[in-house]
Amino acid sequence: DEELPPPPGSLVLSLLGVCLPRHGLPLVVLPYMRHGDLRHFIRAQERSPTVKDLIGFGLQVALGMEYLAQKKFVHRDLAARNCMLDETLTVKVADFGLARDVFGKEYYSVREHRHAKLPVKWMALESLQTQKFTTKSDVWSFGVLMWELLTRGASPYPGVDPYDMARYLLRGRRLPQPCHCPDTLYGVMLNCWAPAPEERPSFTGLVGELERVLATLEGEHYVNLAVTYVNLERGPPFPPLPAPAPHPPRGHPPRGGRG
Repeated sequence: DEELPPPPGSLVLSLLGVCLPRHGLPLVVLPYMRHGDLRHFIRAQERSPTVKDLIGFGLQVALGMEYLAQKKFVHRDLAARNCMLDETLTVKVADFGLARDVFGKEYYSVREHRHAKLPVKWMALESLQTQKFTTKSDVWSFGVLMWELLTRGASPYPGVDPYDMARYLLRGRRLPQPCHCPDTLYGVMLNCWAPAPEERPSFTGLVGELERVLATLEGEHYVNLAVTYVNLERGPPFPPLPAPAPHPPRGHPPRGGRG
């Protein structure tokens, strides 16, 4: 018999309770996740995941995010480091502030918010420009998460300065296709990175796309870790966009305007 998918709500890490000790900070009680976070799991040398395994993890994340989107929740920090694996290898979408301590090098300050640490290389173009987040910016981050999966946890955009990310994306540049990534799946990733948010798929649409990709895969293709991903100088998949005009300094009218 065909195995039924888990209920979407079960693919989001649940809160069991809160402990309020007499002294010290409150403690959050969460289910035990035997295999830890998804990024550490796929990067482990002793593991031999297949392409099907990795896409299957992505499908579970998409189902969890579909549930959150239906509940009108915006995640804002979707990445492999923020997904957890239980003893049955079921992926749970989570969001831990602790990830900012464990993966500190993946969070950067931006000029407009120097005191805030943001996951710049997972953020949508419009979020980099305005610091606003929507379900469609979560879709962009999901595309980066799928790239993480198919590269077994490689860091996105190596060599690109975090301060240059918006300009890099405005030039139409995106992450390269991973070695073992089917063309159809890379097309799904590119759709997630469409410049206009309304042109990106919904999580419901992504669930269907990933199910179709999985249905077409044949054989067991294993993904090794001995691959280095670089930003190749090839034609960008999207046409360049004009950079937004800089805002005039406060207290001064735009040039040519009336005083």
